[in-house]
Amino acid sequence: MRKNIRTIVAVAVIIALGALSCVYAGKKVYRKYLEYNDYKTVVNSSQLLLSRQNQPFNYDKPLRVVCLGNSITRHEYLPEVEWYSDWGMAASEEENDYCHILQRKLRQYNEKSEVIPLNIARFETNPRCDIDSLIGNTCDSADIIVINIGENVRDAQTFGENIQRLIDKCKRHTPHIVIAGCFWVSGDVEKVLLGSAIDNDLNFVPLSWIGAMRDAYIKQGDTIIDREGKPYVLQKNFVSGHPNDEGMERISEAIFNAITLLPINN
Repeated sequence: MRKNIRTIVAVAVIIALGALSCVYAGKKVYRKYLEYNDYKTVVNSSQLLLSRQNQPFNYDKPLRVVCLGNSITRHEYLPEVEWYSDWGMAASEEENDYCHILQRKLRQYNEKSEVIPLNIARFETNPRCDIDSLIGNTCDSADIIVINIGENVRDAQTFGENIQRLIDKCKRHTPHIVIAGCFWVSGDVEKVLLGSAIDNDLNFVPLSWIGAMRDAYIKQGDTIIDREGKPYVLQKNFVSGHPNDEGMERISEAIFNAITLLPINN
């Protein structure tokens, strides 16, 4: 019974943190997080939340944001798994995936801001791959790069040994980098991502609290718009493991709040 209560409390804390759209701040908090396999210790830290007002952010600057991700960020047309679209997988329409929502949020401040999604899932499954051929010139002139990967990692150790190469590649383009945690909880991979944020003094934004919410997933029977603009009803399981419109909105909000913590200069 006590174990069940602790589990319920831990999940409640995750959801509460998500509702506050917070990002982790302060190395003491990071270190505590790394020492545990669950989230219960976050309730013991009064240093967890970092006020958005404490950091400068130039809302008037047109921003070019590149999101390096996997199928949640963007997945090309793949009919064999019943995915007939080519945006963030499981969003009902292109405008409802997290990158397009994020772009709308930024365009409230400058209509020229843009968010570019790029699927680099190959790095997750083959971390030793050639990063230059994977990313190409997509990150050229980027003001901000969001690294939002981890869900498809098969070997956390090899991933951890190579993620610094990816971060170094991003640093050649911009110092403003945000690392997102996993939507699907994976303790070993989460530690790699969080540790990399610590080592490089980068903002880390947790997303697993979203994945812990039942209403964040698309399900069989839901309707999606295909790339031709026609609706179809989801029948298979593969797509249903991905975030629905509500989940995408929460991901976007969390990443947007992390971006507002970056000291973007004129």
